[in-house]
Amino acid sequence: MIALPPFSAAKTLRHYWLADHGLLRTVWTNFHKLDDDVWRHNHPSPARLAQLQAMGARSVLSLRGHHSLPAKIEAAACAELGLELRSVEMQATRLSIPSVFLDMLDAMRELPRPMVIHCKSGSDRTGLASAIYLHVFRDVPMDQARAQLAPRYAHNPFGRARILYRLLDAYSAAHDATGIGFEEWVRTQYDPAALSA
Repeated sequence: MIALPPFSAAKTLRHYWLADHGLLRTVWTNFHKLDDDVWRHNHPSPARLAQLQAMGARSVLSLRGHHSLPAKIEAAACAELGLELRSVEMQATRLSIPSVFLDMLDAMRELPRPMVIHCKSGSDRTGLASAIYLHVFRDVPMDQARAQLAPRYAHNPFGRARILYRLLDAYSAAHDATGIGFEEWVRTQYDPAALSA
């Protein structure tokens, strides 16, 4: 049994299990393997983290940041299990600044494998990160890698998260024209304000 820090029982019940959909995630994991090294998931509970560790997972990349109650519960569980945890804060409905993507790429490069990537539902932010991982680290063409943003992963292509397509479209156009890699494009050309206008 994982010993978590003392949180208010009422607050944990209300926020983590209900508002944050923790109860739903106990029966629906949105778990898929990108390859033997990287797995995509929705936000895993402490019990699910223990299961993932038993399956061989060695690290976790959270796309939810580290300030929320779910993030603190996850950090405590990872520390007890010996799973290395890195967090970057992305949003599904707003394009992140360049440093967030660079931090994410560094984490993908440095974390021990197998690695679990997750956001809240494992659909939008995780889909984007999965597409980037496959393109950057596995040389999958972006027109194929972007299939990680698909309804089969609970991604809604008509919802507010469709703004993520602007990023992929802009990068794909630059890559097709010049051959620029994603990381260099983020460093030198990516303009989230212009793409969001």
